[in-house]
Amino acid sequence: MASRAHARRARLVTFGLGLVVTAVDQAIKLIVDAVLPWGGATIGPVFTLQRVSNPGVNFGLFSDHPAPILIITVAIGVGFAAYVAARPPQRWWLVAAFALLLGGAFGNVIDRLRFGAVFDYLNIAPFVGFLNFADLAIGAGLIVLVADSLRERRPTARLPGDDDDAALPG
Repeated sequence: MASRAHARRARLVTFGLGLVVTAVDQAIKLIVDAVLPWGGATIGPVFTLQRVSNPGVNFGLFSDHPAPILIITVAIGVGFAAYVAARPPQRWWLVAAFALLLGGAFGNVIDRLRFGAVFDYLNIAPFVGFLNFADLAIGAGLIVLVADSLRERRPTARLPGDDDDAALPG
């Protein structure tokens, strides 16, 4: 029973944090749109702020195909949500990673549904191209998932009678 309760809690925390990430993304976009001068702004030598409408994906790729991009991004977001529902993360950093991915993905989907494009506003020199908080959340979530998949795996101790023992050879 404890494992079911843990799984339910992991789902709730992951989806709850994902909603927080989406809300923060949307709030930042509203604030940037409200206070950013029309000519944009530069903050030191590193950050440039500008309103950018991006109907495509990274660097404006596939901008001529916003409908398929919307369908694909919704499908990916729903796929991640279904994965979390079926296999809730067991470690706190995976909960955070999936929450960042889900929150970022759905933050950008909201933009696509509302405006037909993603609202980007931040360029970080020396990179070329604008992004937003949702993009940063997605990138951070992916980095955590990749790092977790690359870390050394140690065998898990099994107790006699565990359900998985039947599948183990010998």
